[in-house]
Amino acid sequence: IPGGIDGGWYQLYFTSPINTTDPSRFTGAPLENALVKVIDGAQQKIDMAVFEFNSQPVTDALLRAKQQRNVQIRVVTDGDHGLESPTSTLDQLETAGIPIKSDGTRGALMHNKFFVIDGLYVWTGSTNITVNDIYNNNNSSIFIRSSQLAQDYTDEFNELFAGQFGITSPNTVANPSINNNGTQIETLFEAEGNVPARIVQLVNNSSSIRFMAFSLTRYDIMNAMLARMQAGADVVGIVEASSRRFAAPLFCGGVDIKQDGNPDVLHHKIFIFNGQTVVIGSFNFSDSAANQNDENTLIITNPDIAQAYLQEFERRWAEAQTVPLSNFGC
Repeated sequence: IPGGIDGGWYQLYFTSPINTTDPSRFTGAPLENALVKVIDGAQQKIDMAVFEFNSQPVTDALLRAKQQRNVQIRVVTDGDHGLESPTSTLDQLETAGIPIKSDGTRGALMHNKFFVIDGLYVWTGSTNITVNDIYNNNNSSIFIRSSQLAQDYTDEFNELFAGQFGITSPNTVANPSINNNGTQIETLFEAEGNVPARIVQLVNNSSSIRFMAFSLTRYDIMNAMLARMQAGADVVGIVEASSRRFAAPLFCGGVDIKQDGNPDVLHHKIFIFNGQTVVIGSFNFSDSAANQNDENTLIITNPDIAQAYLQEFERRWAEAQTVPLSNFGC
C-alpha cells in the first residue's frame, strides 16, 4: 500500500496527522487502507483485540470477510472504552453475528490494538482503530508475516476471549524470541510479563537511546536513562505535551528532551536502541500498563526498521518544542 515501508515479511505504517474534526477528511490514510487490505485478504480467521474502535472502512472490511467469505471473526475490546463509548461500528459487527467479548468494568484497560489473520499474520502497534488515532495522532503499526508470532498472539487472544484479563492471564508465550528472516523478535504481554525490566536492561546496554512517549511515568526506566546519560550515552527523547510533567526527572536531569508539537496527541510508545533495536506496541511506560492492563510489546532488532523509526523520530523532533526548566521547578 502506498505510504508504507515494505520490508518483504513486514510492512510498516506511520500516521500523518491532519488535525481536523471534519469527518469528510477522515479518508484515504495509508495505515487505514493497509489494514482494510489485510482484512480483505483474510481467508479463514481474524482475531481482533481493540481498545477503541470506530473506523467505518475497517468495519466494512470485517463485514465483507464475514458475509462474503465466511471468515471466522472474534473480537475482544475494552469494557469502558470500546463498548461504552458511542459506537455504531462494534454494533454493526455484533448485528452481523460476530462475537464480541470485553473486560467489563474492572477499571484496568484491555489496551491492545492487534489483529491475527489466518494464523500467519500479526498487525500491531500503538494505533487505535479510530479516526482520531489514524488521522490526528502520531502513531505507527506494523504488519508481520510469521506463523510463530501469530501463534503467540493467538494464544494471548484466546486467554482474553476466555476472560483472563490483566494479571489473571497466564504468563506463557510459546515463542518468546524468534528469528524471522534474520531478525530477532521478542514478544511480551502485560500485565503478566515484565516489560519495564526488559527496557531497563536494554537501556543499560545502549550507548544511543531515542524515545517517543505518550506516557512515561516509570522511575526505573527514567533512572536507568539518567544513569546511562551520566555515563556518556546519547539520550534524546520526545514526550506528549499533556503528560510532560511526569517526565520531570529527565528534564531536570539534563536529558535532551522536548515536548511534542502535534496540537493533537503524540501517541507513540517507542524506544530505539543503538540504531538497531526498536520497542513497539501498545505499552505506555507506566505502572498501570505494567501491573494492570492487557498490553503487547515487540522488541525487534533490525537496522532497517530501526532506521524507519529514527526517521519518524527526526520528523517529530523537527516540530517538537523546548520546555523551560522553570516549568518543573528544577
